[in-house]
Amino acid sequence: MGSRRITNKLGLLDVLRHASFAGLVLRDLMVAPGHRRLHSTGEHLQAVMDWLCRAQDASVQGGMSSGYSWLDGWQGPYPETTGYVIPTFLEFARVSGQTEFVERARRMADWEIEIQLPSGAVRGGIGVNEYPIVFNTGQMILGWTAMYRHGSDPKYLQAARRAADWLVSVQDEDGKWSRHEYNSIPHAYHTRVAWPMLEVFALRGESAHREAAVRNIEWVLSLVQENGWIREMAFKRTEWPYTHTIAYTLRGLHECARLLDGPIVSRIDAVVRRACETLLMKYECRKRDPRGAPEYLAGTFDDQWRPAARYCCLTGCAQLAILFIKRFQLDGDPRLLNAALKLIDQVRATQSLRAINPGIRGAVAGSYPIWGGYIRYGYPNWAAKFLADALMLSEQVLARLRQEAAT
Repeated sequence: MGSRRITNKLGLLDVLRHASFAGLVLRDLMVAPGHRRLHSTGEHLQAVMDWLCRAQDASVQGGMSSGYSWLDGWQGPYPETTGYVIPTFLEFARVSGQTEFVERARRMADWEIEIQLPSGAVRGGIGVNEYPIVFNTGQMILGWTAMYRHGSDPKYLQAARRAADWLVSVQDEDGKWSRHEYNSIPHAYHTRVAWPMLEVFALRGESAHREAAVRNIEWVLSLVQENGWIREMAFKRTEWPYTHTIAYTLRGLHECARLLDGPIVSRIDAVVRRACETLLMKYECRKRDPRGAPEYLAGTFDDQWRPAARYCCLTGCAQLAILFIKRFQLDGDPRLLNAALKLIDQVRATQSLRAINPGIRGAVAGSYPIWGGYIRYGYPNWAAKFLADALMLSEQVLARLRQEAAT
């Protein structure tokens, strides 16, 4: 999720000493992504999945490395994002026929069970730490429930249930989670914790899990301002949220609406639709940079929906592309699909598919340009995961549209 920046301290001389790093800096300075040649969707997808495999192989403890840093190389395993990479591996195995990705997903899910805390919680931070984190626990539930649906092995559902029970036990009465959380404050993006709680409810039918999810959604809906902004979307109250955590919040709401029924669904839908409309307009009304290429979406926004950064958060762009496609599937608004495809093209234009350095080849950086404020000089595994998801989802939707046009 990027709650920890892989690195922020790397001087220009450090960059210039390494040819692969210097080449990428020069590329970002000299050639706008809009002017770069894109490869086929399949090539970009295979490259990013190969990189995710290298990230898994780089983790000697199990799980998946949090990413690659220009300063420190491959990082330790990250329980949080290992959890939600599992569904990506299972989906890629399905669409590509490369069944080894199922075994890779299983290894990650089993590692997470091995290190699950006695309380049922999932460990926080990068590496195997002793403290639990609410958000990490929710993301791992997504991995375990995906593994259970794939093969019906009860150990994955049991692990997911234990994790969901712990989440219920540490939730505040008003529905937020303020304990065992990053910076010890509640976050609106915990809608991505409510969502996996509903996934467990769908499989086991225990009302406590659904009730906890609904309480959290009600709390988040209480944070919506008149202009559609949702408070508490950032990692810190002293900072504006990245598009990464904005998209987390909105995607969580969208998926919860999919799994709920009753009046709350229309209330959620109205909030997500309005936020997507605003972000769509911000994206489509962007200017061109001095090199004549369309600018990227700003990496952060303030509470008036004004851009608050000069760099782009690539993770957030991939996430918003996924959300826009899912809203297109729901509402049929072609503007959303059009914007999603452009966002995806902009993200994959930053990939280096021919880099000699295996930590860079096929990866997705935290920011564009690479020295931007989100995961500076780093390639987080979650950026790769969301690009892979976006590429697979877009191809699925485009294939259906082509089929419909041919009949």
